[in-house]
Amino acid sequence: MKPIRCAVLYCLACVFCVPAWAKPADYKTGAAAPWVVPVSPLHPPAATPLPPRGGVAYLLQDYQTRVDQRGKVTYLHVAKRALDSSGVEKVASISISYDPTYQSLTLHAVNVIRDGKLTPRLASAKVHVLQRETELDSQIYDGSMTASIMLDDVRIGDIVEYAYSVDGSNPVFQNKVTGKADLEWAVPVEHAFVRLLVPSSRPVWIAPRRSKLKPQLREADDYRDYRWEQHNVPELRVDSGAPEWYDPYASVQWTEFRDWAEVVRWALPLYRPQRDMGEPLRREVERIAREHADPAGRVAEVLKLVQRDIRYLGIEVGPGSHAPTAPSTVFQRRFGDCKDKALLAVTMLDALGIDAAPALVNTAIAREVATWAPTPTAFNHVLVRVRTGGKLYWLDPTRSLQQGDLEHLYQPDYGYALVLEQGAAGLSPMAGRAAPRKTVHALFDASAGLAQPVGYTVTTTFEGRGADSLRDQLVSNKAELVTQYQNFYARSYAGIRADGELKVQDNAPANALTLVESYRIAGFWERSGKRGRLEANIEASDVTGPLKAPDAIGRNAPLRLEYPNNISEVTEVRLPERWNLKSEKAQVHDAAFEFSYEVAPAADGKSVRITANYRALSDHVDPGDMGNYAAHLKKAREMVGYQLYTDAPGDRVAGEAPAASGTGLGVPGWLLGLAALAVVGLRRVLLPAGRGAAPEHREVNRRLALAGSLLGAMFVLIGVSAIPLRYSLPVSAVVLAMLAKYLWEGVPLVPATHPAYRWARRCYNLRSDPVTMALWSLARKLPPLLGWFMLGSYAAQVLSR
Repeated sequence: MKPIRCAVLYCLACVFCVPAWAKPADYKTGAAAPWVVPVSPLHPPAATPLPPRGGVAYLLQDYQTRVDQRGKVTYLHVAKRALDSSGVEKVASISISYDPTYQSLTLHAVNVIRDGKLTPRLASAKVHVLQRETELDSQIYDGSMTASIMLDDVRIGDIVEYAYSVDGSNPVFQNKVTGKADLEWAVPVEHAFVRLLVPSSRPVWIAPRRSKLKPQLREADDYRDYRWEQHNVPELRVDSGAPEWYDPYASVQWTEFRDWAEVVRWALPLYRPQRDMGEPLRREVERIAREHADPAGRVAEVLKLVQRDIRYLGIEVGPGSHAPTAPSTVFQRRFGDCKDKALLAVTMLDALGIDAAPALVNTAIAREVATWAPTPTAFNHVLVRVRTGGKLYWLDPTRSLQQGDLEHLYQPDYGYALVLEQGAAGLSPMAGRAAPRKTVHALFDASAGLAQPVGYTVTTTFEGRGADSLRDQLVSNKAELVTQYQNFYARSYAGIRADGELKVQDNAPANALTLVESYRIAGFWERSGKRGRLEANIEASDVTGPLKAPDAIGRNAPLRLEYPNNISEVTEVRLPERWNLKSEKAQVHDAAFEFSYEVAPAADGKSVRITANYRALSDHVDPGDMGNYAAHLKKAREMVGYQLYTDAPGDRVAGEAPAASGTGLGVPGWLLGLAALAVVGLRRVLLPAGRGAAPEHREVNRRLALAGSLLGAMFVLIGVSAIPLRYSLPVSAVVLAMLAKYLWEGVPLVPATHPAYRWARRCYNLRSDPVTMALWSLARKLPPLLGWFMLGSYAAQVLSR
């Protein structure tokens, strides 16, 4: 675990990576200490060899640590075999990092084993010691050094073996034992050996994580000797998209801190508010006291000063990794990291009579810190916990562009925090607050006519964390942000063009930032090649993001979700004239999210309002829930899209989604129409209406021929979508009623022996036939082809009896 790191603003030229040719003070060479247990890099191969990874076979991972009164010494011994050219590149380069302020490096061996023959290479190897600041991109300077060893003449099949020791402990921990060793990796390892030597007089707690491997314990020479040894350790691959806090790898921790209360007692002297704060800082505190009488105003003013006037700079060399700088010094030099800024804020608030304390958190593993053994290295950030007005507030002095009064400030929630105050006995839960919302209102103004460009205005309001992040982007590169937005919309609307400057409205007290974008869309209405109609797709673009289907449903690791994430998107479409629109409402509930969708047409039919809401309920999806999650996402995605289309001038209709927007019966309608025509043709053959029919049958035959022709024509028109379904259903009911009455009136003319006698009665009763009604209800739930074909087949059978 890395020591506390905070993003900082650092521009000193001395921080750049400056190579220094090896000097005696940089490192030394020599044999391993007598306490080290020799472990051979060569051992009999496994019956089933482990599959290589990345051109390298990992033969040995040997990690041994010894604790004594001076501190600790860590010995590392590694052996790797190059299996191809890429593997050669990897094993021929060795990097070793250490902190020269309290550690020293001793190189014991660098060997190449070729065809079973060992060749020492340490004397001839090129060893460079570099001040390589690996976190300069995050603008952090920790003073660490890297010994870089480059080997010549390494070939495919060679084994590169090296061993070294790093001696020294960070004095900030006051010689308290704490450490961690891995027992599982993302690559296969043939032989893994971990050893811990601690004095018998010192109580050390061993805490395995995700491992059932028991250590071998020996006691000799006043030392306890713990050993964990494994052979043929398989790789453990973690699915992409896993949460940052998810760590499935087996490991073992050891710590001399009995509980979290002991960690608090260790940290309290480091974070004690400074009473003698110096005259400049005292004057600033007195000014705040004069200008702000209420506690909430004082807290907000102190936070604002520390966030904006103390620039972000971290020099975390040696003890500075965990020990903050004196507040008077930080205020005078006007820079500091998260520790420095937190202690400065606590000192000022304490002087103003506000209950405040530093709070250690881990921004990466968050609530998983509760599963760790107690240790100061479990944390990587410092907040300020304030108690005032009967409420708790978790404040981050490092958020330089944060806005809002105390009630509207974004407060992070990392699950648990270790509050550094007297009497604190354990981790404190960080009570979650209401998730800040992102509210979007999109207006498509098509009222000028179908042939005219459409006005498109998007008004987006960000709250809380979203507002803070957007302020950073606007300050750093507003022009790039504008281009990104337009390119995003261009994926859906190729003819989009900006229609004015991006407008920014910042409601600082409420910590809400609003963007207003204006565009014109040419070619908004597109001619469909399939149906020949004009169509326009309306997308809830912000809500569709979190509804994207996962890459894979079968996972071993949880799937990471953005959390908190609360989006409300309202889309309004204004039309040139009255359209036939229908209301819709639907919801989807999942363990990880909830979604709602509503379509609300205006009473005059000239506009429609589409509302989509998404709220994340968790920061992850467990592997066992992926099936339900993917199904619910799909259901929600199918609701989101909305399509407007026109079949012909004067006939305006709307559908729910591009894939389900048709209003005719389509192919099933053709089948139903053909079935009806087949019945009509059959009737015409069996019951000729003209010459040759029995006199008493001619009137009945005439009525049947006319009725069949009208009914068949109606079904054909429905089938080719000439009559939209919303019209065809009531029209069908009226036509059937009229035909039934027409036929029923002819029943007395039909002799009981006439084949149409029962058919006429069935036709009359078709509208109340229970089987027909049941099939109608079922057809609406089945796939269209199956449902309509089944209903049409039954109707044909009824009319054919």
